Amino acid sequence: MIEISWFFILSLLLIFSFLRFFLISWWDKREETIFPDYNPNVILIIPCKGVDIQMERNLRSFLNEDYDRLKIVAVIDSLDDPSVEIIKKVGMDFIISDSTYKGSGKVKAISTAINQFRERDVYVMADSDTEVPKDWIKFLVNPLLDPSIGVVTTYPIYEPFNNFNFWSMIKKVWGFLGINMMEFRPSRFAWGGSMAIRKDLLSDEDFEYFSSSVSDDAAITRICSKKNLAIYYSKKSTPKVHVDETRSTFVEWATRQMAISISHSRMAFSAGLTLYLSIIVYMFALIPLSILITNYFLLGYIPFLLTMIINARRTDKNKISIFFLSFIMPPIFLYNLINGKMKTHIEWRGTKYKLQK
Repeated sequence: MIEISWFFILSLLLIFSFLRFFLISWWDKREETIFPDYNPNVILIIPCKGVDIQMERNLRSFLNEDYDRLKIVAVIDSLDDPSVEIIKKVGMDFIISDSTYKGSGKVKAISTAINQFRERDVYVMADSDTEVPKDWIKFLVNPLLDPSIGVVTTYPIYEPFNNFNFWSMIKKVWGFLGINMMEFRPSRFAWGGSMAIRKDLLSDEDFEYFSSSVSDDAAITRICSKKNLAIYYSKKSTPKVHVDETRSTFVEWATRQMAISISHSRMAFSAGLTLYLSIIVYMFALIPLSILITNYFLLGYIPFLLTMIINARRTDKNKISIFFLSFIMPPIFLYNLINGKMKTHIEWRGTKYKLQK
């Protein structure tokens, strides 16, 4: 009787897992709607500080965008910044950030550009370490025709600069968590490395809040939530971020991501702790349960297998490595989560910021 009960529970688990698999497959094939008559004036804002991997290639990808009504501006802290040489080389316009704003360096840069280009219909923000596809702007801006949408965003594929770098591969798999969150509407957020907003999203009050924030994406997410506006995920705008990680740089990056999320949500830590602890206990409990009670418990690994398959399908490179690394990610997520909870400050590109609770 016990075996039958457990078999019934595991059968339901299997059905749920397969449904999840097919739902995600359906989402992958879903076409994004384009409204050809919507062609707003766009300002593309690219904060630049220091030199990123393949930065010249990244900046040229922005300049090669197939969009007519587009003004591109890089924002720098000073003329002494190492990025200036590359910005000039590719022929991109730039301005100097206004240090009077109270937010992080990146938020100051974005706020400076928004204030200088108030007449533009749409503000697009991008990170200088991203390489974008040719139609990136079109698919990022177009959904804003719908007034119920507050921000259009996407999430990158972290592409290892060196295919055999273990920590770069871990970061690539870690990044699939962000994609999973984007595909699930309740967990969606505005990713600051690639997002577009209409100018009417930022009232004077909202602009003041944004310009004093540490995290641009957390601030925009909160503004949309306050106004009951949707966050639209544009998969066709997915950029690449080339990475070359060491253990220390990966841990610093992943901890910073978790710390920012926790600081802007009361539920983030408790929900994440419950989720990852449950997953880890579940993973380790299946083996003794399959030995002591019934072999059917080994079927409980099927959800992990499906996740591994889904992650491997997301990339054209290193599919086998991605497949196996996906299995070890829950303990890494838990480690990053606990480290993030302990953080009161974060450091980004040489500057330390106090987290806003």
